[in-house]
Amino acid sequence: MKPLHILVSALLGATLSTQHVVSAFNPLAKNNVVNYWGQNSVSFTGGTETDLIDYCQDNTVDVFAVAFISSIQNGAPVLNLANHCWDKFPGSNLLNCPKIGRDIKACQARGKAVVISIGGASGSYSLPDATSGRAFAEKVWDMFLGGSSTTRPFGDAILDGVDLDLESGQNAGYVAFIATLRQKFASSSKRFYITAAPQCPYPDQATKEALAQSWFDLVWVQFYNNYCGVQSFGTSNFNFNTWNNWATTVSQNKNVRILLGVPGGPDAAGSGVIDANRLKTILASIRTYSNFGGVMMWDAGVAFKSGLAAAAAQYLHGSLVAAAIEPRKSELAPRADAPSLTPSNVKLSTVAKPAWTLPKVPMRGAQAPVPALTTTIKVSAATPTLAVKIPNGVEGSAPYVFTIKLQGDSDENPSLASFDIVIAAQCQK
Repeated sequence: MKPLHILVSALLGATLSTQHVVSAFNPLAKNNVVNYWGQNSVSFTGGTETDLIDYCQDNTVDVFAVAFISSIQNGAPVLNLANHCWDKFPGSNLLNCPKIGRDIKACQARGKAVVISIGGASGSYSLPDATSGRAFAEKVWDMFLGGSSTTRPFGDAILDGVDLDLESGQNAGYVAFIATLRQKFASSSKRFYITAAPQCPYPDQATKEALAQSWFDLVWVQFYNNYCGVQSFGTSNFNFNTWNNWATTVSQNKNVRILLGVPGGPDAAGSGVIDANRLKTILASIRTYSNFGGVMMWDAGVAFKSGLAAAAAQYLHGSLVAAAIEPRKSELAPRADAPSLTPSNVKLSTVAKPAWTLPKVPMRGAQAPVPALTTTIKVSAATPTLAVKIPNGVEGSAPYVFTIKLQGDSDENPSLASFDIVIAAQCQK
């Protein structure tokens, strides 16, 4: 049984009058679960993919890719969301889906990242040159991200980025598309992401220019519907190692995370359908790769119905189901005027079993050392949130920064790898 190591960082300042919990998506984590949503693939087995908010009720999924911007007409994006939205803006083919916009914001409030996916197995979304790429980026920015437009399909919801699921067409213009978006990202206070879903044969023909020249945060490779899919695990055809090598030697972002893309269940793909036990076996093997980042599933309706999404989350998240985002360095700067905190006035707690003891919690925030905390925290997959509570009376002008190292044995998952969680407490003076 291997020890479980969890690092938790918190930012605390002024007086906290009640309990606050914030967990957020971390693109560098090695345990993210991604689901596509919007195409109702579960209908092929007699089911119905329900509203996006229905899949955000727990911490199973960290990222949702809304599928799809399926085509480009006259330089503008055209949405296809299957059974989820039919209304259109007057005189336009563009969907008008305010309910989905509200769901997106609700999911984001629960710590999920929600990106808009461009492409799919069918459609016309070619960007053949830099001019078309830059123009299309302006449209996507204004209609889905941080810009403004009178025709925003999801209203005032600001999505967290763009996913490229390019499977056909002339796509050299996506290099300029990404570069234009990156310029806009740089001037925004919100963090945005660019992801891709290439097919597993390397190099992927539809995205090869972008993957070689552009900065991606995550790449979830489709290990299905091809000879190199998960059905070939254990043979030389299965090429996760090739994609990890791309990440460390070719990618513009050497820290890009590579996720294993699998079908969510039966009838979600022509090949590569696996059960939970097989998925866990494969994940146990590939999670040792330096740039491993988790698992992607096509799609939410199928993966939730089959239970594969829950199985992946239980395995990857282990006994604490949570996502995270690292604080900015400026937020971590020690301040001499930060008051001391003691074990008696800071509590960390969740509910349910199993339980581990926190033997040492080094804290910093003042120039002089402050006492270490000793407490007990209880975590489980069924109770994913970690709470930081500070009572009234602890005041100060600077944030407190401390790290918790949790050690113990996980009966649920003895091979659980380490991961980071950041909890930011909103404080009141």
